[in-house]
Amino acid sequence: MATSSKHILVVGLGNYTHPGTRHNVGMMVVDSIAERFNAAWTKKGAWQAEIATATTSIRMKVPKQKGNLAPGAIRAALASLNKTEANTATSTAPTGEAAGAAEAATTMTTAAPERIKRQPEIMTMELKLTLLKPLQLMNVSGTSVSRAARDLGIPATDILVIHDDMERDLGKLSFKNEGSANGHNGIKSCVKALGTQHFRRLRVGIGRPEDRSPKIVSSFVLGRFKPLEVVKLEELVYPKAGDEIIRTVTVVHGANRKA
Repeated sequence: MATSSKHILVVGLGNYTHPGTRHNVGMMVVDSIAERFNAAWTKKGAWQAEIATATTSIRMKVPKQKGNLAPGAIRAALASLNKTEANTATSTAPTGEAAGAAEAATTMTTAAPERIKRQPEIMTMELKLTLLKPLQLMNVSGTSVSRAARDLGIPATDILVIHDDMERDLGKLSFKNEGSANGHNGIKSCVKALGTQHFRRLRVGIGRPEDRSPKIVSSFVLGRFKPLEVVKLEELVYPKAGDEIIRTVTVVHGANRKA
């Protein structure tokens, strides 16, 4: 059984000093992941962040590349080809209908041999998650992310940032592999600090106010979740977010391994 390992940096964005608010749903999700793995939070002064570490083993099927030719089939094909070439060299070159018949015979003799049928390979992946909550304000939180990625040796493509999304209904989840910040200050800071847009994001819907004026929007995102909204997060978002993060990591890893 093949084995591999993967280290992912999972970042929960928010304003650390304003727990329980809609803008902090990213931190709330990573808190739930830490609780799921019984991972304790500790402060990392050099990164200006709180971190927790979780590990798990995942078994998955990895389809193999198209099968190679079986050794016996290769030998048979070469023997047939050599025999055909020898017969052609010691005989007079045919013409007309005879030439067509000879060509057809050669084609039949050298038909492609059967390929080996390969079953999917079972692979065990040792997955390590470094969970991170920046202690800085949202609009400068990217420096915490870049320092952690640098010290851990994690490339931007293995960073997943979880953040609030006002364009989606409460509890709706959406992955995004890369791209612009779409106006989110925390993502803008991450892009600037990392020097790239090529990192993954998990957007968590928090709903939206009908009035989209700046003052109302600011009050909404900085407001606390209502009790029933917290229940919805606990029952639907937290377990699903953790599962989706692991699923996405394993799917991407399997695809990279086949490439």
